[in-house]
Amino acid sequence: MVEDFTTALVETIIMERAKLASYMMRAPFLLSEPPSTERRGKKDKDKSGNSLSLSPDLNDSIHVVSLGVQACSATMHKLRNMFQKDDDSNGQGVKSSNIIELNAMLIFGIRSLHEALEFAIGQKLLDIAIDPQGMTPEIYLGGAQQFRHDVAAFERLFHESSVGERAAEAEPGPMERASTASRLMSLEPSQIQAIREALRALAIPTTGIGSLFGRRGDEPMGECDAVGDERENRLDVDDFYRDQRLMEEAINMLEAKG
Repeated sequence: MVEDFTTALVETIIMERAKLASYMMRAPFLLSEPPSTERRGKKDKDKSGNSLSLSPDLNDSIHVVSLGVQACSATMHKLRNMFQKDDDSNGQGVKSSNIIELNAMLIFGIRSLHEALEFAIGQKLLDIAIDPQGMTPEIYLGGAQQFRHDVAAFERLFHESSVGERAAEAEPGPMERASTASRLMSLEPSQIQAIREALRALAIPTTGIGSLFGRRGDEPMGECDAVGDERENRLDVDDFYRDQRLMEEAINMLEAKG
């Protein structure tokens, strides 16, 4: 029932009527649009003022999502007040098992709706970030910063609500992953280069141990290898997934860099 309601809300109301689908179609162009020379001075001025605003396509979408989150928060607040009054009115402090089960069911329902909505919206944003269909050939800093601002607006809605906090040991959901991806995408080129070199140093050894990419660290490269050098040393995420130890080391390194 929760899944059916969330699907109808997201796919029919938010995607179609609130124009989130329009934003998703425009996002690859937003990310891959190079800065125009005639507006470069204005963009630099805007960047210095740090004045990013929500993308116009998302005004209706974030309004509808905020209404849903506020409804969950208001209902949870009323339930907690109602249960508190029941506890105060009961002199012995003992409630029947039926009331306890009803309270738990109502709270579970509200939290399930809240989490399902966050998951669905986060998945839409994550699809833009990971680009499974290859719609974004190249990412420019200006578009990436705008996307990060848009993702942060949705993330803030859910995390500032009073429905409940995610457990510390819980796996990151699509919203957290979309936020992490948007922060990575919006790094300065020098920071991206530093991360890339750090990952290469971690994955491609310079010793005699065979590398993950088909060449030993001490194997000499001739002139014929110059063209294929970049392709041979290119980082491949599949190699990190195949080596769990290497993946853990990479994650710890990225977390240490913030």
